[in-house]
Amino acid sequence: MTQALDLLTDAEVRQIISLIDSLDRSHVDHLQLDMGTFKLTLGKGPWPTGLNVPPLDSSSLPAPAPMALPAVPASPAAAAPPAAASAPKTPAKPQPQADWLPVAATTMGRFYSRPDPNSPPFVQLGERVQAEDTVCLIEVMKLFNAIPAGVSGTVVQVCVQDADVVEYGQVLFYVQA
Repeated sequence: MTQALDLLTDAEVRQIISLIDSLDRSHVDHLQLDMGTFKLTLGKGPWPTGLNVPPLDSSSLPAPAPMALPAVPASPAAAAPPAAASAPKTPAKPQPQADWLPVAATTMGRFYSRPDPNSPPFVQLGERVQAEDTVCLIEVMKLFNAIPAGVSGTVVQVCVQDADVVEYGQVLFYVQA
């Protein structure tokens, strides 16, 4: 078990944790994922009959390894090293206004602003969109989900970058109605 976990990258572990969080927030009770030799079964509540879940032998599981969490600085000033404090700051994104409507991720996964690397983005800053317009793709396990704007208006802020991993409900764009 420990050797199998050692083969996972940090990004893959974060995706599994995000999958667990998504399952916890959803109305789905069980998920079974088989990818080659990697098998993951998640669930909440009693197991339904017919789900192929091997019995758990807790004696064969390793003891959980202690996790070191990053230190949280006491103040924002303590968080920045002296060199970074004097470096020029990149302009902050504008704060959402009352008439800005969020376009949120409908699933967790990898955000893509364009249908393929050689195509222009689905939408750009300042462009008008209709509710049914596709504004991006979110990829989950090689399945690409087209995300509609859901609102009509002008794109006033793009909140994520191409190929970022996004969470369920994370704001991707703001549209001014």
